[in-house]
Amino acid sequence: MKRVASIILMVVIMLLLVSCGTGPSSGSGTEVVTESDQQQASDSKPDESAFGTRQNPVPIETEVKVGPNWHITILEILPDAWSIIKETNQFNDPPEEGHQFVMANIQFSYAGEESDTPWVSLILKYLGSDGNTYSSGCGVLPKSYDDIGEQFPGASAEGHVAWEVPSDAVVGGAILIEESFSFEDTRVFFEGVR
Repeated sequence: MKRVASIILMVVIMLLLVSCGTGPSSGSGTEVVTESDQQQASDSKPDESAFGTRQNPVPIETEVKVGPNWHITILEILPDAWSIIKETNQFNDPPEEGHQFVMANIQFSYAGEESDTPWVSLILKYLGSDGNTYSSGCGVLPKSYDDIGEQFPGASAEGHVAWEVPSDAVVGGAILIEESFSFEDTRVFFEGVR
């Protein structure tokens, strides 16, 4: 019994010694930050002009990774696609007055381990030059990305997405793509209409 008590006492003493020797502390569980630590922290802030940001969007026909599972390429952008959308389905409604349909042809390549569907796992918006985002939904599109089915590793498919955007906000805009179900910032900005 004395031997068990001695072992327990030694373990408690060792734990106290280890916890006391962890370095400087203010007593509240926060670390002391030196001036050089602050300089390193400010140096490691994300660069606003990094590739794929609003200030430095990905050019057309350039493939980039969006989240861990998708490789995306904007193949083409049509600034005013109403004539094509109208021809695709006679029941498609025209854009509101002062608006136009911006349509992009996009390639989606799945690089994950299992399978996924682009229209389920990705959010695609047009960011107008007015700073507002516009969701897709312009009627029936030719070869719509909504029609791309489940993709397995290595699969690639193209599809059209269209947004109704105020005409004066089309030029200078960007296409914003991010994962739907991610707690991390996966958003990537692609060039819009130039």
